[in-house]
Amino acid sequence: MFENIDIYPYRRTGQEQNKKRAERLAKNPNKRPHLFKAGTGEGFTPVALAIGAAGILLGRAVLLGDLIPFAASFVAASIRVFGRNGILSVPAVLLGLATISQGPALAGTGLTVLGTWLLTSVVPGEVKRPWLVLPALVFAVTVIVRTTLVAFSAASTYLYFAVLFEAIFAALLTGVMNYALAALKKKAGSGRSLTGEEIFCAALLFGGLVAGTGDLKLGLVSFKGVLSGLTILLAGTAGGAGAGAAAGAVVGIIPGLAYVVAPAVVGAYSFAGLLAGLGKSFGKAGAATGFVLGNIILSVYLTDYTSLVTILAESGIAALLFLLFPATAIEKLQTTLGISEQSRPHQQEGSQLKEMFKERIKNWSRVFYELSRSFEQVSSTVGHTPQEQSLQKLLRLTGEKVCSDCTFHRTCWERDFYKTYQGLVDLIAHIEIYGKISPDNFSAELKKRCSRTKELAITLNCLYESYNLNRYWSQRLLESRDIVSEQLKGIAGVMASLPGELELDLDAGEIAPRMRRRLKEAGIQPERLSVVTRESGASEVVLAHAPCGGMMKCANVIGPLLSSLLEQPVNKATPACLAQEGDTVCTLRFYPDLKCRLALGVARSGKNGSLISGDSYAFFNLKRGRLALVLSDGMGVGPRAALESGITISLLGNLLESGFGQDLAIKTVNSILALRSPGESFATVDLAVVNIYTGQADFVKIGAVPTFVLRGREVGMIKASSLPVGIVEDIEVASMSKKLQPGDVLVMVTDGVLDAYQGPEEREDWLAGVLEDVAHMAPQQMAELILKLAHTSAGGTARAPDDMTVLVARLETAPKRN
Repeated sequence: MFENIDIYPYRRTGQEQNKKRAERLAKNPNKRPHLFKAGTGEGFTPVALAIGAAGILLGRAVLLGDLIPFAASFVAASIRVFGRNGILSVPAVLLGLATISQGPALAGTGLTVLGTWLLTSVVPGEVKRPWLVLPALVFAVTVIVRTTLVAFSAASTYLYFAVLFEAIFAALLTGVMNYALAALKKKAGSGRSLTGEEIFCAALLFGGLVAGTGDLKLGLVSFKGVLSGLTILLAGTAGGAGAGAAAGAVVGIIPGLAYVVAPAVVGAYSFAGLLAGLGKSFGKAGAATGFVLGNIILSVYLTDYTSLVTILAESGIAALLFLLFPATAIEKLQTTLGISEQSRPHQQEGSQLKEMFKERIKNWSRVFYELSRSFEQVSSTVGHTPQEQSLQKLLRLTGEKVCSDCTFHRTCWERDFYKTYQGLVDLIAHIEIYGKISPDNFSAELKKRCSRTKELAITLNCLYESYNLNRYWSQRLLESRDIVSEQLKGIAGVMASLPGELELDLDAGEIAPRMRRRLKEAGIQPERLSVVTRESGASEVVLAHAPCGGMMKCANVIGPLLSSLLEQPVNKATPACLAQEGDTVCTLRFYPDLKCRLALGVARSGKNGSLISGDSYAFFNLKRGRLALVLSDGMGVGPRAALESGITISLLGNLLESGFGQDLAIKTVNSILALRSPGESFATVDLAVVNIYTGQADFVKIGAVPTFVLRGREVGMIKASSLPVGIVEDIEVASMSKKLQPGDVLVMVTDGVLDAYQGPEEREDWLAGVLEDVAHMAPQQMAELILKLAHTSAGGTARAPDDMTVLVARLETAPKRN
C-alpha cells in the first residue's frame, strides 16, 4: 500500500558563478559595475548604440566658434545614468572631436573627456547631491586640463577666459544632460509622461544633437536645417502653436550659438513653429503647409535669393519626412509630453468612463458571487459519499491483497459475501475504538473460516491508517471549500459597493493636492491622503503619516488646517492618540458634522507582572463615522499568546477597513486561524463597533467575557457564549446591538481581570459594583483604577493569575470647532 520514496538532492548545474555574483550584489547593492570589464555582448546593446550615435554628434557641437562643452558633459552624464551602456560614449565623442579639430585643440579636449570618464567611473552610486558633484567634477577637470595645456603654449589672456567659459558651460550642460538622460531612461521603463523641466532639458539635449550636424550638407541642403524643420513640425503637431514656437526657439538658439547664424533665424523658426501648430487642426498636411509658409514669409525679408532656395529645399524635405512620419509615433510623442488628447477628456467622455467602470465592477462582483455559489453547491452535494466509497475501497483492497489467491476465496467473497463483509466491518469498528486489531480480536466464525488471520489483521491495520488519513484530508478540503465560498461572497459584497465609493473619491480629488501642499508647509509629511465626499456634500479625510510621538499634531495642527481648507468643521472620532508603541504609521480619519466622540482609556499588565502581555487591543476608524474597539486574548501567556492575539486583531482590522461586515470578517479570521496552525491555538475576540453619529453600538463576542455598559449608576452586561476563534472551522457569530446616549460608558475586559477576584460574590457582580462607584471618573483613570483593584484582589501585581487588559470608552459631546 505504501511505496518507498527516495529523495535525491537537487542542484542546478552551471549556476555557481551566477549565485556568487548575486551574493556579491546583495552584499553591496550600491556598488557600481567596473567600467573596464564591459564585455562585447553587454556593451553593444541598442541603448549603447544610441548613446554612441549621440556622442558623435555632441562631440562635433561647437559653441561661439571654439568652445566644445558638450563632449565631457555628455560622457559624465551617460556613464552616471547608464553605467556600462554609457561607456561607448567615450570613443564616440572622441571620434566626433576628431572630425572638427586636430593638434593641440584635439589633445586638450580628448584629455578632458578621458579624465572625466575616469573620475566619473569611481564616483560611488550613493553619493549625496549628484546634481552638484557631477557638474563640479566636469568643471574641475576642464579647468585643470585645458589651463595646463594653455600654460605651456604662448597663450593670451583671451584663451584663459575661453577655458573658464567652456568649463562653466560644460558644468551647466552636465546637470542638464544628467537630468534629461535620467528622465528618458525612466520614461522608457515606465511609460510615464515627462514633466516640464524634463521636457526642457531633453529639448536642450536635442538642440545639441542638431548643432552637432554642423556644416554637413548634401548640395544646398544641410542636415541641420532638415532636422530643425522636422523637430518644429513634430512639436507643433503634438503640442500645438505654443509647443511649435518653443521648439523653434530652442533649435534656433543652439545652432545659432554654434555657427554664429543671424539672430533673426530664431524668430523665423519660432514663427514657422507657430503656424505649424495653428495648422494642426487640418491634419499633417495643414501643419506642413503652415510651416513652409512661415519659412517663406520671413525668408523673403531676411535672406537673398540663394538662401531662399536653400530654405525652400530644406523646408520641403522636412515637410516630406514629416508627412511620412507614422501617426502612432506622434501619438506616443503626445503621451510622452503629457499633452495627449486622451489625457484631457471632455465631461461627457468622463461620465461614460465612469459608467463603464461601474458596469465592469458589477460584472466582477457577479462573477465572485457565482464562484461562491459553485463552492457551496459542491460542498452540499459531496456529503459523506467519499467516506462511504473510501470504506468500500478499503474492504475491496483487503480482499485483493489477502484473499485473492486463497483457496477459500469463492466461498468467502461469493457464497458467504455478506457474512465476510459484516465481519470485516466489525473489525474496522474495533480499530476505530482501540486503534488496532490482532487475530485474537476476530470472531469465532471468522477464525474458523479464515486461514490467514495474521495477514488479514496486518493489512486491515495498514489500510485503515491510510483510509483515516484520506478521510482527514477530504474533510479539510470540504472545510476549505466552505471557507473559500464565504470569502468569495465577502469579496463580491465589497466590490459591489466599490463604484460608489470611488466615484465619491473622484469628485473630491481636486482639493487633495492643495491639502497635501498645505500639510507639508505645516511640517506634516502625508504618506497617504484621500478625501471622500458623501452624498450630503460633506467630506471625510483619511490621512496616514509618521507618528508624532504623542505630540497630538492631529488635534493641534492637522484638524484645524483641514477644517479651514474644507470650509467645514471636521473632527476625529476620539480625542485620544490611537498610535501604539512600535507603529510606523499613524492613520487618522476626520469626520464632518461630528456631534459626539469617544473618550478612551486603556490599562494592561502581564501575568505575574510580566512586561509581555498575551492580550492585544486596537481601535479602527471605519467609514461613515464608525469606530471599532477590539480586544483579544491569546491562548496561554507570553510571546506565543501575544502573537496569536496580535494576528487576530491585525487580520480583523484589515478586513473591517476593507469593507467586510463584522460577522463575515470574524468568520474569515476564524477560518484562517483554524487552517494556519495544525496545533491547538485560539484567541478570543471582543468587538464593539460604535456609530458616533447615531450612537448605535454593535457587539460581537467570541469566547470573550461580558462587556459592561454604564449609564449613570446603572450597570448592564452584554454576554454571549461561543468558542474562541481558531478552535472549530465553523462558528456561529451572534451580534447584539444597543443604542448609546452621551455619557454612557463601555467597559471591556479580558478574563484575567475577573479571574483575579477572590471574594464571595460572583466575579461579574464584583466588577459591576466597582463601576457603580467610579462612574464619574475619566476613562483613563477608570481603566487604571479597575486594573489596580484587580491586582489588589489577586494579592499584588506579582501574583496576577493571568494577563489583564481594561478598555474604557465614554460617549461624550464633541466640542465645537471655530
